Amino acid sequence: MRLLIASLPLRRHRPHLTKLTHFPLACIKTNPIQPIHHTASYSSSSSPIPFSPQTYLHTARQKFASQPPTLIHDTLSPTPSHLLTLSLADHVPALFPPGTSTATSTGPREQERPATLPQGHHLVYFPLQLPPSQLMPDGTDPAHRPGAPIVLRMWAGGEVVFCEGWDLHLCLYGRAALCVEEVDGPVLKGVEGDEKVFVEVRRGYGLGGVGREVVVEEVRRLVFMRERVGGVVEGGRVVRAYATPEFTFSLRPDATLLFHFSALTYNAHSIHIDPDYARNQEGYKGLLVHGPLTLVLMLSALRACLAKLSGQPSTGALPEGQSMPYVKSLSYRNLAPLYVNEDMKVCLRRINTEEIGQLRWDVWIEGPEGGIAVKGSAITTPASGTPEAWTLINSDCEEAGERMGGCVRLRKTESFNGWRGPESEFCIRDTQL
Repeated sequence: MRLLIASLPLRRHRPHLTKLTHFPLACIKTNPIQPIHHTASYSSSSSPIPFSPQTYLHTARQKFASQPPTLIHDTLSPTPSHLLTLSLADHVPALFPPGTSTATSTGPREQERPATLPQGHHLVYFPLQLPPSQLMPDGTDPAHRPGAPIVLRMWAGGEVVFCEGWDLHLCLYGRAALCVEEVDGPVLKGVEGDEKVFVEVRRGYGLGGVGREVVVEEVRRLVFMRERVGGVVEGGRVVRAYATPEFTFSLRPDATLLFHFSALTYNAHSIHIDPDYARNQEGYKGLLVHGPLTLVLMLSALRACLAKLSGQPSTGALPEGQSMPYVKSLSYRNLAPLYVNEDMKVCLRRINTEEIGQLRWDVWIEGPEGGIAVKGSAITTPASGTPEAWTLINSDCEEAGERMGGCVRLRKTESFNGWRGPESEFCIRDTQL
């Protein structure tokens, strides 16, 4: 694992976060992002300016390079994760069967070990920190936008990696946590008049505090396109899966689910919540299913399959002394839009069923006609055993420390509901004491 404010390894070129590694997180100030527009139109003139790809890319790169990393603090309360589970339970009961602890309670009960944040549920934490007046006209984050005239945003894909020990750090008992986000790119593709600009948003997640480590790494790939003048988005060619899935989960997302997910993620993107905007402004036939929601569904399906294969529950805290296999990484591409009130099917297929240890999976989502809308690959790993680090005690949190050259190195053991957690170490400057 790496320091939370250090570089993320999911890209070839090192980001600017390395220059912050010598400063305590408490000393880093997040500069407010200034909005580019406050009105309902992206265009400021009726006479278009000739488009120069070189000038456009230079300006966009300068913008992203000048933006400091965004620090998003949050508290790992069980409530957002619980509400996400409730939102999905009616649509995919096979993934969230009634009666499980996650589906019926809002948090750990007395003498129950704190539950680990379910994989994928980090998406309903660490939301955008801007008031509506500072969002773009379509409700999106101005920090991610490369610039006019290429302004319409879609979620193109991404990757998420869970580092060893992530399940020890991200437990739902009110711990302070931190996300560090930075934007990189852009990459321009396509022909003149139909350009597409790809931007990467890189995020690192870990516990809040000085010198903490990244335990979950994520890359979000966004694609920006020109405004459409009339017409509708065509469905395109239907590409079917080349193999038969081993596990499938079907659902039909409705407007209520899309609204709930938008609310839980503080996502005001109009293509998910405003059908008139989706049809009349961007040319879609209806509301679009969120890219992050499909990521949640794929990770939830993988978790359910791992639980089935290991004979353990997929939700809630495991009994003492037990741990479960988990998803080590998942990368995916969104190939076609998925729409509200249309059937979709999450499909999984093990690639190397005979290999002992890590398993590789094909993961994809099919649309109503059976075509692949999302295509991905995952790696799962055997149970790490780390949940056993929680042991039943009757004392409160214990701390010890030693001074080392202007810093105090702290060793802290967490406790919750009578359970002792793993010991963690971090440094804090004398001036912060």
